[in-house]
Order: sequence, then C-alpha cells, then structure tokens
Amino acid sequence: MSKITGYLRFQDGLSDWVGKATSWLTLGIIGVLLYEVFARYIFNAPTVWGHELATMFFGALSILAGSYTLRHQQHVRSDVIYRLLPFRAQAFCDVIVFALGILVLAIFFKLSVEFAYRSWLIGEYSNSSIWRPALWPIKSTIPIAVGFLILQCVAEFVRAVVRLFGVRYDDPRDDMSDDE
Repeated sequence: MSKITGYLRFQDGLSDWVGKATSWLTLGIIGVLLYEVFARYIFNAPTVWGHELATMFFGALSILAGSYTLRHQQHVRSDVIYRLLPFRAQAFCDVIVFALGILVLAIFFKLSVEFAYRSWLIGEYSNSSIWRPALWPIKSTIPIAVGFLILQCVAEFVRAVVRLFGVRYDDPRDDMSDDE
C-alpha cells in the first residue's frame, strides 16, 4: 500500500467515523421531539427546552456531517459540463475547486474558533427561551466540524492532484462500499 493510499484510507476512515458517530444525534432529536409531543399533547405540560435542544442537535448534526458527505461525494454539484470533460480536465477542475475550498475553509475555521472562544470567554447563554442553555458547547462544534471538513478537503485535493499528474494509486473508495 502506498503512502497516498494509506493517508486516504486513514482520512476517509476518520470522516466515516465522524459521520456515523454524528448520525446518533438523529436519535437524540427524535427522542427530544417525541418527549415534547407526549408532554404537550398527552400530559398538557410542554417543556421549555424541547424545541431549542432539538434545534441544537440538528445544527450539530448538519454541520458535523459535512466531512462524511464530502467523503461520499454527496454534496450538490453542477456537473453537466464537468462530466463531458476528459479525465485530466476533471482533475484540474477538482484541484482548483479543492484548493479554493481549503482556502475558504481555513478562513472560516479561524473565524469560527474566535466565535466559539468568545462564547466560552463570556459564558454565553441563549436568549431564545426561558430555559437559557449554554451556547458555547454548540458553538464549539462549528470549528470542530470545519476542521474535519478541511481534513477531508485536503484528501480530495490529494486525490485530484495525483489524478492530474497520472500517479497510480489505489483509491480506498474503490475498496469500500457505501453500505459500510
């Protein structure tokens, strides 16, 4: 196994692990919403925290799933023209897209770290409900998720570069089924 394949296998595995671990938040959302429905309509005692907690879980799920989604090439893509291009031209386009993506994500990462840090620093709480949960935990998921997305974007950039230069390697994607 080449170093490129080893790196890609590690990074794809990390993104898969993050995506699968994050998917458990779906059960948390379902549990919170079911509890809220029963509390509200069966016991006539709605919670003050149900909606906001489900929203926080959904926000974390949505952003943390980014690296998993990129690893499985499931982001929205306009590929009408891209599919008509030769293999190397596709690789060239991917090099440009992922290089720009890494640059933009690096800027976003810096800003999101500052955003989360400020929240930790002031001990920020929500004003959306009388529950007033701490916001720093959910805001901290933003730089974490962006960090994972940058790592997967680097792996996609490496794939594009080796395709562009015709370097032979075994892409771990070919070994893994989407069912895993």
